[in-house]
Amino acid sequence: MTPKKIKSTGLRYGYSVIQWADDWDPSLTDLMELVPNIVVGCRVAIASCDSGKYRPSATELANGWEVVDGYSFSPKIASVSELPMSGFDEWYVFEDRPVAFAYKAFVNRFGFSPLTAGDPRAEEFWVQVDAIRPLHVLGAGTPVMFVVTRDANLFAQVSKIW
Repeated sequence: MTPKKIKSTGLRYGYSVIQWADDWDPSLTDLMELVPNIVVGCRVAIASCDSGKYRPSATELANGWEVVDGYSFSPKIASVSELPMSGFDEWYVFEDRPVAFAYKAFVNRFGFSPLTAGDPRAEEFWVQVDAIRPLHVLGAGTPVMFVVTRDANLFAQVSKIW
């Protein structure tokens, strides 16, 4: 799906942010089709999957998924098809084992944007990001999808989308 283009960018805590928003229901599937390298070779902590906690299957657990304090952590991702993308997803991407943390999901609130100055939810999001220092944070709620990254090359690649 090609969303209507309202793209914003910003910088915060050493992270570059790009987000898209408009009258559309974004999914990380849209992003993964275009930039799979954003997660391939990394491990992902899932804060939200379809507006809730992700529960790996027995097969996924046997293949290296972990659940710590109710949060799911992937093994190193070889293909984006290994990740659930049902909508209202929020992922924290790490180069190595993700930090065990009580991940609060922000995409489950209509209109959440990490770029909204003065919004207490955005401030709380940034406190969480600063505490755990992921490589990237990927989120898709309604009507906003965003990428938060410390990787300048990836930011340049993602900025060319849509």
